[in-house]
Amino acid sequence: MNRAKIQEYIDQREEQRIDLYHYEEQSGNDFLLNGHQYKLLKNYREGFDGKQLANRFSNILNKYDYIVGDWGYDQLRLKGFYDPDNPLFRPDQGVETIEDYLYEDCNFGCPYFIVRNCDVRLPKRRNRRRRREHSPAIRERRRKLSQPEPRKRRHQSAKRVKVGNHQQKFVIHQRVKRNQNEK
Repeated sequence: MNRAKIQEYIDQREEQRIDLYHYEEQSGNDFLLNGHQYKLLKNYREGFDGKQLANRFSNILNKYDYIVGDWGYDQLRLKGFYDPDNPLFRPDQGVETIEDYLYEDCNFGCPYFIVRNCDVRLPKRRNRRRRREHSPAIRERRRKLSQPEPRKRRHQSAKRVKVGNHQQKFVIHQRVKRNQNEK
């Protein structure tokens, strides 16, 4: 694939995304993004551009309490961070790490902005195991064993045999019937 073809795909994708997210400025530092309330906390070197944020935004960012956007090579990069009260909080993605992120991962002196999510939407947790068990399409039929469990078998004996250093196997033998007279 050549560069012209890649650029064509990028342009097509940007055209598709234009209608997905809508930026609406409100009073002060408040704004709406697709009807979702946000507040601009910091705008370093005029890095905030609402229309560009709307173009780069994704629904996955709704679960974060804070979103940091930084500019590098004329591209906006977005990263989310959690408040300690958020149930999804992890120390490496906490609010306290925003400054470390700006110093370590962003270009030195690049314009950036910090946005607070006023209405965090946590993703719904799905229990996939439960769905499979109750699914009418998939049912597992278990057959009863034709033989009793190994401990209750009187005519067989099981021995553990070592095969290698850490491997072992079980060998089942038929028991030889002994005469009552031989003991």
